[in-house]
Amino acid sequence: MKILAFGSNLPFKENSPKRNIETAYEMLQEYKIKILKRSHLYQTEAYPNKSDPLFCNSAVSIETRLQPRELLKVILEIEKKLGRERSKKNSPRTLDIDIICYDDLIIDEKNLKIPHPHVHQRPFVFLPINDLDNLWIHPVYLKTIKEIIKEFDNEALNSVKKII
Repeated sequence: MKILAFGSNLPFKENSPKRNIETAYEMLQEYKIKILKRSHLYQTEAYPNKSDPLFCNSAVSIETRLQPRELLKVILEIEKKLGRERSKKNSPRTLDIDIICYDDLIIDEKNLKIPHPHVHQRPFVFLPINDLDNLWIHPVYLKTIKEIIKEFDNEALNSVKKII
């Protein structure tokens, strides 16, 4: 399974963060990336600065013939088209797309790390992945999604609110 995670906490032009994510879904199809399944949309506090605007988060499983580096190039292009500016780490953004996994591949390069190296620490990513496939197994830790979700404390899990 190939999974992309989306986050947005700033509007772009007339688009709300939710609409930024929906627009990104539409743009994937322009690159012949087929969405197989979508998660619910979730709302979470910004990290680490909780005073930043709330995030809208989601995930999709996809089908593509693009190789991981080509896929990364496409998602960076989509982020840029939707106003993404990379100023400082963890700053508010119009769109963030991460490659969470690409089948069972493990890639550890300077600009490409698959599976995403922090995914197991982020309930705002794991709850959407659970919507896609609650039997998914992390290719490095070899734990099911349910096992990893159980490792989050209740406060972290309760901070992720399903909105749609």
